[in-house]
Amino acid sequence: MKPYRVPQLARKYVEYDMIQQHTEMPAFPDSRTRLLFMFLNWNAKELHASEEELYALVTSLLQMGLDTHDMIDTLSGIRSPEEMRSRQLKVLAGDYFSSRFYQLLALAGHITTISKLSDAVCEVNAGKMSLYWEMKHLRLNAAQYLTQMVRFKKELFLSFTSLVAEQDREVWEQLLNEFALCDTLAEEWHKRTESDKSRFGYMFWHVYSNADQNERELLSESGSDTDVWHKLVLKYKAEDAILNKLQTTVTHIRQILSDDQNTGIEEFERMLEPFLKLLNSPHPVVREG
Repeated sequence: MKPYRVPQLARKYVEYDMIQQHTEMPAFPDSRTRLLFMFLNWNAKELHASEEELYALVTSLLQMGLDTHDMIDTLSGIRSPEEMRSRQLKVLAGDYFSSRFYQLLALAGHITTISKLSDAVCEVNAGKMSLYWEMKHLRLNAAQYLTQMVRFKKELFLSFTSLVAEQDREVWEQLLNEFALCDTLAEEWHKRTESDKSRFGYMFWHVYSNADQNERELLSESGSDTDVWHKLVLKYKAEDAILNKLQTTVTHIRQILSDDQNTGIEEFERMLEPFLKLLNSPHPVVREG
């Protein structure tokens, strides 16, 4: 199999001093990108030279663009000059990352692929609008929230399912779903200590789904008390819920691999390393007060 070097190729498009110094960027979607590259590479005889690398690269850049726009602060209020600069850079960076996929595919003459990925972006954006409406009206539970977030993380990559060898498509879709779930849970874990980012995230919906009526009323109040939030996180073991779900997902990935004799298990174990590291690290919990 050809060596995987998509992250190195992506650096020239995503690493800019101005962006890195003045705003926060999303993580590179490595597990899903590597997964796409691997499955396309196994069917390389059906592709032209290096197409698997090009498709993995442009999909990762487009995903970075969507993820960057998702990080834009939409709260009202007065912002400092630094906050305004950070916000504007996210807008510009997201647009830039998204535009690279079009440029690279157009230069290679892959117009049909541009159309497929553009359709996938439309699906993601429409889904996000529906999700935000459900969130605003508090009509979600934790499982529904997680399902939608995973869908947004795999939609672009599913555009290439027709290029995966037919005998591999079932395991491809299973693994894509599970790695997208791992990525989602890792994101939820890393933002758990920041109230502005974790609000309406997985921990919120886990707590809200288990809370009594009085607690739900407290949670539904805009800008609810931080101490109240921390107490509810502890009461309903919201942090443990993330880690337990991640452990279950890692176990499921290994089960899928053990059932499929055509996959390179060593390569997948390397893909699991960031999630295993998270699970095996000491975890300070949210404290009251």
